[in-house]
This record gives sequence, C-alpha cells and structure tokens, in this order.
Amino acid sequence: MKPVLKVAIVAGGYLLAFLMASAAVALHAALTSESGAQASGGMSAFGDLVLFVAIFGAVALAPTGAALFFLLSKKKSLKR
Repeated sequence: MKPVLKVAIVAGGYLLAFLMASAAVALHAALTSESGAQASGGMSAFGDLVLFVAIFGAVALAPTGAALFFLLSKKKSLKR
C-alpha cells in the first residue's frame, strides 16, 4: 500500500471522528430545552465539550490504531 494512501486513511478517519462528534453535539443542542441551557450557559457549554471529547475519542481509536499498525509494519519491514 502506498504511503499517501495510508496517510489519507488516517486523516480521513480523524475527519470522520470530528464530523461525528460535531453532529452529536449539534443533535444534543437541538434536543436540549432552551430554558435549561440559558439558565446555566457555562455548564451547558462544558457538557457539550465533554460530549464532543467523548465521541471524538471513541471514534478516533480506529484511525489511531490504523496509524500505529502502519508505523509498526513499516518498522518490522525495515528490520528484515
């Protein structure tokens, strides 16, 4: 597999993780009542941040694993 394709796979995975986390926060904001978010805006923003980081972290495990796999397979091929 060409190195450019490997970089594209990993970068695309992180882009997908960002888009999924953004969509989750947007969906959560759409479903949240306005009065609760207005009364405590800081706590609402922090909750959105925690949701974004949790979703991004969970989805980003796949491209991180792919990157490690690509790097370790490259290291093993150099030893031979």
